[in-house]
Amino acid sequence: MRAAAPAVLALLLSTAAHAQHEALTVRMAAPQVQQALLQAVQRIPAQREEHRRYRMALPFGSPLFPPDADLALPPSNPALAAWLALPAEQRRHDVLITPDVDYYWSAEGRQYACQFLVHMQALDGGLTQLTLLQVLPSSYAGKSFKLLGRTGPGYYRDVRPAAPSSQSAAELRAFLATALSQPQ
Repeated sequence: MRAAAPAVLALLLSTAAHAQHEALTVRMAAPQVQQALLQAVQRIPAQREEHRRYRMALPFGSPLFPPDADLALPPSNPALAAWLALPAEQRRHDVLITPDVDYYWSAEGRQYACQFLVHMQALDGGLTQLTLLQVLPSSYAGKSFKLLGRTGPGYYRDVRPAAPSSQSAAELRAFLATALSQPQ
């Protein structure tokens, strides 16, 4: 347990360095927060934009939850590296929220997409701190013609790695704050 403390500290410090507002503390135990979060994503009405942005929520350890090697793909992120260094026991209540595969939303003047990893850490007094990490952030820059494309000449999506979006993190944090403050 003592060896994991530096990894947790690194995770919290690197996340705090990127954006202090990305952490959220709720008055629930981590297993309850995980279930409430999974249910909140399922209850998003199909006609709302959030339905495509927060399409699927996967609990850590579920068959569809990506392996660490897939989450560690470039661009590298120190907070994500610290999360990957945590033992599975400390990640067991975490949730990955994924958008539709072809969905990009407007964030900070660009068409943006990422997966959100919600790390839950139990605190004293029945509190849980949620830390938001953006996994595989990318921006959509339209389509470009490629003579030697994957399937031959044609127009292909121009998707590029991007810096994490503080606007998207704030919007997810607001969604979670609302969802977790409502009675189940």
